[in-house]
Amino acid sequence: MALSLENANLVRMKVKQALASGGSATNGVGADPAIAEAAKDLFVYLSSQRLNPDLMFVPFSAAQLIANGGAAMTDAACKLVAIYLKGRRTSGTTESFVTFSEVNQAGAIVDVSRFNATTNSPVLKIFPKGQAIATALHASAATAAGGATESSEADAADGFVIVAAA
Repeated sequence: MALSLENANLVRMKVKQALASGGSATNGVGADPAIAEAAKDLFVYLSSQRLNPDLMFVPFSAAQLIANGGAAMTDAACKLVAIYLKGRRTSGTTESFVTFSEVNQAGAIVDVSRFNATTNSPVLKIFPKGQAIATALHASAATAAGGATESSEADAADGFVIVAAA
């Protein structure tokens, strides 16, 4: 199955909705105004540099990241443009590492974000030129970066990724 790409303006609207308080695209994750502004700047950059690629918005929940070794974000080669994560952890000491990798949980690691009760801030990571993903993008949440011991849903993160064609 190929990527389901659509116009960047449609993806921009989905991102805006997801980052809005109570937005439905990612279970109402809501976002800090600074993150919403950075996301807006990403789309201005893509447009002003005449890149304006067709994109795909892929929301996910903490429940998806911890089930059966994680979840496929894409099933084809792509370029990773952005990652948004908002950790769920509010107390306790258990850490969760949200890992994005190629193909599956055991694939080459592309990005890792660490969440615990004190580092639970939402994060938006932007790859302006796109991070190349050779085969497929996978996400998981575990107690160690790229580890096999799954985090609990309360420790993991909700969010979304934005990808473009390879």
